[in-house]
Amino acid sequence: MKANLHLHSRFSDGTDWPAEVAERAYRSGLQWIALTDHDTLGGIDELKRAAQTLGLKNTAAVEIDCSAPEIGYRSELLAYFPEGQYAHTQDLLASLTKYRLEYVRSAIKKAQRHFVKAHLSFDDLLNHKRQGRPELDAEALSFNKVDLFLYFKNHNILPQDISYRSFKKAYLETGLLSGTPYQKPSCADVIRKVHADGGIVVLPHIGHEFDDSAEQMRQEQKRLKEILDYFSSLGVDGLELYWYRNGDTAEINKMVATEAKKRSLRLSYGSDCHGPSSGKETLGLFWGEMKGL
Repeated sequence: MKANLHLHSRFSDGTDWPAEVAERAYRSGLQWIALTDHDTLGGIDELKRAAQTLGLKNTAAVEIDCSAPEIGYRSELLAYFPEGQYAHTQDLLASLTKYRLEYVRSAIKKAQRHFVKAHLSFDDLLNHKRQGRPELDAEALSFNKVDLFLYFKNHNILPQDISYRSFKKAYLETGLLSGTPYQKPSCADVIRKVHADGGIVVLPHIGHEFDDSAEQMRQEQKRLKEILDYFSSLGVDGLELYWYRNGDTAEINKMVATEAKKRSLRLSYGSDCHGPSSGKETLGLFWGEMKGL
């Protein structure tokens, strides 16, 4: 089946609601999709209903922020739940939701003081993120630094031409507007929780660890082997073939597929689409033929 199993919605940092994601996937010719919002499963029921109406296969999924300091890894893991069970993982996500909300709330309080803008509030940000869906609880959504960036820009307290990268460097990395810090779960803990639910864990976009450069990945074969051996030892189930925006997609994925075969790891396909006007509108740019997970 023509599959793209790495998509985001407004429940995290995408631009479309899950039903809109499903509709665009259907129009693009995809046959199998998965919504992989950051640290939340809040949108999967809506996606499931829309996908079933359109005749699309869909799998419950989530992208979980995690870290492995022992190998310098601080990124994400993809979790898929073919059996539709995820109670253990949901417990983990509930704590991450709490930490994310605390981060955003404390950052807005800092912004109130720094910009002398008393009208800034978390409730205002929440209403902006919900966009006319007042029935959604804050705990169903995954808030992030991009939400803060867009909220501050919409209130004209940041220069309109400032990039997210510049905002992050000037305001968050300096601590000026950064929220309450929190510890990401370990990759090992994430894998244990997902496996307890009968789920499948996939290591995504490994090329990001090498600046999305095929040449750098070739030059750092020792580090690539170290990362993949580490995750294999934790019990990761697969590697993701991914769409890289700099043109090295085919070369990077060829190396990833070779390494997966050496370790008897399965492969998945994902474009990490965040939707129109997001800068990552990749829905129809990358997919793969898959029979199952």
